[in-house]
Amino acid sequence: MAEDKRIGSIFGAYAQKLQMIIDKRKDRFAPTWFQKYFPFANPTIELTYMTAVGRSRIEAAASIVDRDSDAPLRGRPSLEKYSGEVPAIKQAFKLKESDIRTWLALQNMNVVGSSAKTQILDLIWGDTKKSGDAAMKKVDMMCLEAVSTGKITVTETNNPDGVRYDTIDLLLPSDQKDTVDTLWSNSTTATPIDDIHDVVRELQAKGISTSKMLMSLPVFWAMQKATQIKEFMFGTDYKGIPTLEQINQYLSENKMPTIEIVDESIGIEKNGKITSIKPFKENVISFVPGGDLGIIHNAYSIEQLRPVGGISYGTFNRALISKWSQAHPFAEYTQVELNAFPGLEVVDSMYLLTVLA
Repeated sequence: MAEDKRIGSIFGAYAQKLQMIIDKRKDRFAPTWFQKYFPFANPTIELTYMTAVGRSRIEAAASIVDRDSDAPLRGRPSLEKYSGEVPAIKQAFKLKESDIRTWLALQNMNVVGSSAKTQILDLIWGDTKKSGDAAMKKVDMMCLEAVSTGKITVTETNNPDGVRYDTIDLLLPSDQKDTVDTLWSNSTTATPIDDIHDVVRELQAKGISTSKMLMSLPVFWAMQKATQIKEFMFGTDYKGIPTLEQINQYLSENKMPTIEIVDESIGIEKNGKITSIKPFKENVISFVPGGDLGIIHNAYSIEQLRPVGGISYGTFNRALISKWSQAHPFAEYTQVELNAFPGLEVVDSMYLLTVLA
């Protein structure tokens, strides 16, 4: 095992108040989409894909085999993906040497006024905020992909400097996804109202109630332009473009699920360059029931169970944030670790309808 070269943070007593700094500035972390629909579960000691997807659902999805044959989980390629341990979400930030020199200058000047204290706290807070935001945005990405595809991917595209896994199928029923007969991009012949009616009736026949339609802006813009929408709402002479509020009012009055726009962009860094992706699939409508859509399964980080002496720790939404310095070469680091994976609890009550190419 490699020697642990971490030593206490250069910020000393200030860094030891890391949890206090996080608690006082919680409202400054970046907002996330997933927390509206995916609360955190109680943390566990360990976390596997089987826990997150649901053991009973995985077992129900197993193939029918000869009565006398064995069916070990790891022996079936289609199910191997559910047997592994969920990897950690980690990211570290290195404090620039120029900032460290500023801190050392303040120390040497023996400046203790409120201005100096504010500068010190801002130095600590900057990387602390980036660490907390980074972990939560990764969870956001997984949840947005899950509700719009019924799957979660960990690939070179969305996890370029980390591990790669096969697609984790969250086991959306195969008969609860379809493509419309006429794509909504064909505004004069598309039939959005009929398409929505068909999905709602199909789900009702199974005893499933639908509350919302989650959709991207491109899908909504196509819906706005559809001749059927305009004629159903305003008659054949209407020449304008109906608003989201108007369409939702019409849908609500006609006992159909209302629209919620999902337009989340998340930055992915590769080789120092950040590009933006939209993890919510932009050509699909996700029909979902009311209330929470799932939970965020999570496990303790090992250093929450066995803290390292001298390292400064704080937690934000189950993510462990730590600060330390290193002597050779000299540097100050802030790191986040979060062991988490979304459980899409309503997957049996969802419907994915592809409406654009």
